[in-house]
Amino acid sequence: MTFQHQANFNSIEQNLLQVRAWAEKNGEPDDAIYELNKIPARLGLTDHDLVSLSADQVYFEKNIAPAPYGAVSRAKDLEAARRRGNSRVRNLLKRFHEAQSESPAVYGRDDWDRLISFVSDREGFLERGATFATGKSRCLTSLRARARVSPRDITQSEIDLIMAEATSEKRKSIRKAISFLNRLIEDFPADPEITGLLPSKFFDMPKGSDRARSIAWDSLPEDLRASSERIMNAAVAGPRELVELARTRIKNGEDPETVMAELNETASTSRKAPGNPDAAKSGYRTAITWLLRAAEDIGHDTSSFLDLEDLYDREIIEAACQQQIDRSKSSDELKDPAQSQSLGKRLTDLRTLARHGMKRGDLVALIDLAGRFNADNVIKPGKITSDSADAVCRLIQSSPHLAANFVNAPNTISYAAEQKIRKAREENNKDHEAQGLRLYATAVAFAVQVSRPVRTSNIIRLRHRIAGNIPGNLDWLAKGKHARLTFKEKEVKNAKVITVHLEGDEARILWKWLTEHRARYLELKKLEDTAYIIPGAATPRLQKREVNLPRGCVAPSTMAEIWDEGARIIGIDLTPHEARHSVATLILALEPGNFAKVASVLGDHEDTVRKHYGRDSGEAAAREVRAALKKRHPEMFRKMKGGK
Repeated sequence: MTFQHQANFNSIEQNLLQVRAWAEKNGEPDDAIYELNKIPARLGLTDHDLVSLSADQVYFEKNIAPAPYGAVSRAKDLEAARRRGNSRVRNLLKRFHEAQSESPAVYGRDDWDRLISFVSDREGFLERGATFATGKSRCLTSLRARARVSPRDITQSEIDLIMAEATSEKRKSIRKAISFLNRLIEDFPADPEITGLLPSKFFDMPKGSDRARSIAWDSLPEDLRASSERIMNAAVAGPRELVELARTRIKNGEDPETVMAELNETASTSRKAPGNPDAAKSGYRTAITWLLRAAEDIGHDTSSFLDLEDLYDREIIEAACQQQIDRSKSSDELKDPAQSQSLGKRLTDLRTLARHGMKRGDLVALIDLAGRFNADNVIKPGKITSDSADAVCRLIQSSPHLAANFVNAPNTISYAAEQKIRKAREENNKDHEAQGLRLYATAVAFAVQVSRPVRTSNIIRLRHRIAGNIPGNLDWLAKGKHARLTFKEKEVKNAKVITVHLEGDEARILWKWLTEHRARYLELKKLEDTAYIIPGAATPRLQKREVNLPRGCVAPSTMAEIWDEGARIIGIDLTPHEARHSVATLILALEPGNFAKVASVLGDHEDTVRKHYGRDSGEAAAREVRAALKKRHPEMFRKMKGGK
């Protein structure tokens, strides 16, 4: 993981080293100082880097609080340990800033407690006459924990600040709290029990992102949109489409000789049409609106653009590039521009449109120049992937117990989920039961990734039965004991057949999900039953030409949330895709130099581990490695720790 704080710590006004010195001098609790000292390791830094980390509370919430805890703790419940550690540091920072300002904040906690009690006393079953649904008061606790003033004194600027400080995982609950507070203001303005507790004005929902404003494709001028669609169609056209396009042009009166000459020239190039034209067009649309937004920002009348070629203007392109870089540099939420592929992706898409859609060499040169002028921030995809892989591999190599956490993740997460489900059912709390069931779905995703890691899109589209005319991925070779998942060429990025075997605990987890938990999850979430193993309400994005899967899967954002829940439990900050790097590291730890096996398991080319991957199907290799990891890791870890 790369953080923007690594760039230039000399500009930080107050840093965590100063906080530690103040805490030690003033007799702050040892456990708070202990948690402060853990922060560099949580971020993959050294102890000396404490001076480079800002003491700003917003910075803490966005960059430090979400960091995983596995590298600094072997607690049984890593997520609870992380929250406890964050709380100690958070309170320490509050006391530090209060001491610096010499004017401690008035939190008004007693007033918040009274307001929360007012709501909780009226909770229950709505159909039985309760004013509020059970658990409604809990959403106010998120505001109480973050507010610096009493509820009656809270302002829009305070609300905006709370949202700005919150992590992405907390913003949803804060939005619910703001909506509920507005309801209280509207429905109980004169209730004697809470007189003087409520704000006098309603609150606007604050913006939660530093990203650029979006521009809807349908809002583009009609002529510009038509021009863009025509050019995009030409850019993604394959041989058949090009022939049909030539036929149409001749039919419309264009010179046959000229059309045939262009067709022959195109056919003579080695360029391969995109395998997923919808995905390509999605990128092209984003690049076009990226230019249009920049044009609008520097004073152009966007209604005057009638053709896509009009947007290929040096001033507009330079403005778009600079805005992209400035946005990233000024935001704690966005990646550093030197670590983001966004600018390179935009320019690549614009270049493709110029070369293959418009066949304009001069516009290609214009885009190439923009890339040269901003070379430090035009990052090739492989560079970021390599950095990400290095970070995950270093973490596992330096903290061997995290390798065990990853290998045993399905069991660990499913156990936590079962505990949550059991407790929720005892308390008749359906919301918590749904959360526990979703956590069990996380265990299913991890069961796939530790068996043989696939891409995130394959997990999202994983099906246990036929969908339309497209077969499912799942076969049970032994019910509850051995499952085989097969992904055909049309469903895999590099057009290879990938087969995953789930055996033992992983197969048991998948079986229990499908036969017991999944139906209850559908019921509680009010979802239709679909072919997808992890159901939802979304439609698979960016499908290949030959694949047309129906709606009913989880959205990528939901899958990210589901996966993150599990990652926090095992204390490793990795994405489903980065699980591939973890497996590669573990294989090489057990069998140094066996790059062929890594290649075979990951289903790519041996060259990407050394620079290319193996050629067999990988089924037997993946199963062998999985069994070896489970069997050999405990002994390996004891030796690494100096045991016998």
